[in-house]
Amino acid sequence: MKKWSQSNRKEVLRAHVFKYETVDSSSPNGDKSGVFDIVTCLDWVNIVAIDEDDQVIMVKQYRHGLDDITIETAAGAIEIGEDPLHAAKRELEEETGYISNEWESLGSVKVNPAFMTNTCYVFLARQCRPEGKQCFDPLEEIEIEKYSLERIEEMLDSGEIEHSLTYLSLLKYLRLSA
Repeated sequence: MKKWSQSNRKEVLRAHVFKYETVDSSSPNGDKSGVFDIVTCLDWVNIVAIDEDDQVIMVKQYRHGLDDITIETAAGAIEIGEDPLHAAKRELEEETGYISNEWESLGSVKVNPAFMTNTCYVFLARQCRPEGKQCFDPLEEIEIEKYSLERIEEMLDSGEIEHSLTYLSLLKYLRLSA
């Protein structure tokens, strides 16, 4: 299999959290072609945070796209030029007030390569302690929740945890701890 050729990339919209473009693409032998949508977002991090009592630190927040409150791992955008681990440490502290000295990469995934360009980096933070300072984004409201690993598994099975990247991050951790 070979890559398709792209041409005529056009920016349609630049929004607060993404850029929307269209691109003309043709298959290698030229028998298929079309206009495709591309959404460019910043890369981001998801953090599976475990406190000193082996509780999983989660955040509850209102999500505008879903128009509902979700339960998620701490997460956020990586600033341009920022190292993913640095971003993970920053986001954990900003969202939860927790810090850790024990960090491990759980890998990365392409969010939705059908039309998105970004990568999500997943980190595990162990022995988290509430010695940092929360610092929310201007339009962010977050509540901290802590759950046992058994309860997290129940929430994944029951659908209480709906955010796909949170789900994936927790599954990566469960696979590691099995």
